[in-house]
Amino acid sequence: MLKILLVEDNLEDASFIQSLLKEGLHNQLTLHQASTAQHGLALAKQYPLQAILIDVNLHQELGLDSITQFIEFCPGTPILILSEVENEELALEAVKKGAQDYLIKGQITSGGLCRAIRYAMERQRATQRITHLAHYDHLTGLANRGLFYERLNSAVARCNRNDTAMALIFLDLDHFKAINDTLGHEYGDILLKTVAHRLKQCIREIDTGVRLGGDEFAVLLEQILSVEDVAMVANRILQLLAKPVLVQQHQLHVTGSLGITIYPWDSANPKELLAHADAAMYRAKAQGGHNYQFYTAGMKTAGLDRTTLEVELRRALNKQEFLLHYQPQYDLRTKRVVGMEALLRWHHPYQGLINPKQFIPQAEENGMILPIGEWALRAASKQAKYWEKQGFPTTQVAVNLSARQIHHGNLPALIQDILIQSHLDPENLKLELTETFLIHETDETLQTLRELKAMGIHLYIDDFGAGYASLRYLKSFPIDGIKLDQSLIQNLPHSTSDAAIVDAVISLGKKLGLQVIAEGVETGEQMAFLEAHACDVIQGYWISPPLPALESAQHMVHT
Repeated sequence: MLKILLVEDNLEDASFIQSLLKEGLHNQLTLHQASTAQHGLALAKQYPLQAILIDVNLHQELGLDSITQFIEFCPGTPILILSEVENEELALEAVKKGAQDYLIKGQITSGGLCRAIRYAMERQRATQRITHLAHYDHLTGLANRGLFYERLNSAVARCNRNDTAMALIFLDLDHFKAINDTLGHEYGDILLKTVAHRLKQCIREIDTGVRLGGDEFAVLLEQILSVEDVAMVANRILQLLAKPVLVQQHQLHVTGSLGITIYPWDSANPKELLAHADAAMYRAKAQGGHNYQFYTAGMKTAGLDRTTLEVELRRALNKQEFLLHYQPQYDLRTKRVVGMEALLRWHHPYQGLINPKQFIPQAEENGMILPIGEWALRAASKQAKYWEKQGFPTTQVAVNLSARQIHHGNLPALIQDILIQSHLDPENLKLELTETFLIHETDETLQTLRELKAMGIHLYIDDFGAGYASLRYLKSFPIDGIKLDQSLIQNLPHSTSDAAIVDAVISLGKKLGLQVIAEGVETGEQMAFLEAHACDVIQGYWISPPLPALESAQHMVHT
């Protein structure tokens, strides 16, 4: 039984259309009739409809003008326009306004009319399916990231217009990755669906539940009256999430970390709202998870501490916040750039670029240096291969290697995989080890370095001259060169003691057949001294500061 609305002020035409419908649909319809658009709109509010037929020329009004109103009240119902005459301009205007078809009364038959209605219904359903796929997450049925941004902007506009408040809640599941890794993605997907279902139980129809991606969700709460109301919803979410989920005889447990911000009290625009909610969620995660935190002023600029750093480093890796800058290495004999050192940078979403000294030491301690270091190796190798394909004169790239990476044991296999994946020639990869690593010499680590050397990779000792290692280690390590620590360079040529040490180290390097690189060169005087004492290569701000790949590559072209 099709439920159809006919808006027609000509009784004879209305009777004719009704007879066509009854014949074509074999009386399997419920027809509601209206003589004006306003009466039709009233019926549309009252009854569920599957199609709307509107005469283009209603008494004292144009049927086309009501299309927008009908779409607003019945967004999923197809609209067909009826006309006495064929008019291409009117037909085009009707379609632009949202009508599905434009029919000429004198040319339609019962079969043609009913077929047009069914086709219009099918097109409308297809459009709705496409729209749903474009705006909703296919796994959970929640709004996706694109629709979330639309809803957020609309919600902010409504708050401004109606002088109301809204809350934005960010949710990140705690330890979800462990479930995926141990039980597989099938279990993880079932858990995500359950989380989505439980979120829907906690919110009203006017609110929006969102899956942002992975195990991240968000909730938009509109027309809130107090902070206490938001806290009640947050507590309800935490309680429901904490209930076990039974999946094929496995009892899964998951909790969540929630960050909450409230508009207009916390922010002036949607972009800041997102940053504030995310910052509050960071804090909840850092406090052990399974709690919620309201955004407070200054939270997003709070300094990194040991409690939160490991959590933030993991998120930074997942959110691709790390990047590499490159500093040219300049050959003093050929006067050309002969390589690039890749230097890790962290673009924190709220603090901007963070100095590696603020996070590398702790990343070494907590083990995060392993995945971060692997990312850096892969990214640098990929960049070097790109430069090679672009025809740059030199494509050798140097990457700093931590002691923990070497002690981990699988470094040669990892490097081999990276070279295969990037198609990079081993000759174009240099690995730099800090001098402090030398004091931890073991048979295993020496074997690791020999395997890397056998692959054709160049090995260098970084920060040489910092005072930790005995010179005898240069004999046991299969290295290609040394990099003079910048502390020895900064007072050249005026410090006689530093000048003597640099001269001696360069001479020693030459006798051992090692390339000598000086880093931290910042003045012409320093460069002149190093050139006069036969240093091979320099790098530092005198040549160029570390720059993004595209900018640093210009030095390979112009030197």
